[in-house]
Amino acid sequence: MEPPASDSHKSQLNALERRKKYNELLDYGHELALRTQTEDAVGIFQGVSSILIQTDQLHQSMAAEKMENASEMCINVQVVKMGHDLVGAALQKSESTQFCDEELAAAIKAIIGDSGNPLQWLHIGELGIKSFSMSKQSPCLLGAFELEPVQVEKPVKERRRRQRQELGDPRKPETVVKLNQEETDARKLQGVMEQLKAIYEERRQPIPYFELITDPTDYMNTVDTAFQISFLIRDGAVALETVDDLLSVRPTSSSEKQQNKRTDDNVQAILSLNFAKWQSAVKQFRLKRPLLAIERDTLDASQAS
Repeated sequence: MEPPASDSHKSQLNALERRKKYNELLDYGHELALRTQTEDAVGIFQGVSSILIQTDQLHQSMAAEKMENASEMCINVQVVKMGHDLVGAALQKSESTQFCDEELAAAIKAIIGDSGNPLQWLHIGELGIKSFSMSKQSPCLLGAFELEPVQVEKPVKERRRRQRQELGDPRKPETVVKLNQEETDARKLQGVMEQLKAIYEERRQPIPYFELITDPTDYMNTVDTAFQISFLIRDGAVALETVDDLLSVRPTSSSEKQQNKRTDDNVQAILSLNFAKWQSAVKQFRLKRPLLAIERDTLDASQAS
């Protein structure tokens, strides 16, 4: 006949509660193990006694129910063994560190007595002689012989002639050339960005786009500057906006940079630039020299070689 559902549910709850208490006892035992090196043995013994009393209570409540899970009995055995190990560690620590001067003095006094006669100390010598026995030994006669060390001949290794490999013309790998070019481009963009920030801080307003990129002395320099600004706009370092019907640029704020990092959308603007528009920008802004001073035609030394 199967037990009622209520009794089965109650038994499961009791098993869960016992398992929880067993885990708490194991944690407490681990804590006592850490304290065996610093605390006296009496405190460790009291902790182990508390663990074993609670373990016995849990075992009695478990014995009243039908055993359905062997893991609970294994935990019980594990806790008892842990208590045994803790007691052994505490005893070993106590025996190796505790030394009672009073007990030693009482033992010596019991041997020599209270007469104060120095001859009574001979009894301690007699005990020492009885406690120690002579070890067996045999005299060694090797000291009477002079031994000549045997010379060990080291084998002579023949030197191998190495053929010198003919090397071709030295040439840097393509990856090094590419890295040098990327580093040069990064420095150029950094210089353009610093100049743009300085102009913006001086004017305290966005800079007209065509005024910024136009070089009145060279049309191709204007095209190159437009490329540099486009890279900064792509990376989110520069914002492109319309101010008073003029297309203008300005450095982006910290919040705008964070927003650009959170979004993966790419925003592109297509602007036409030709020779006529370049001439018109020179006249419109009355430019005599470019706003940005950019080092042109930077050639890496590795590429030139």
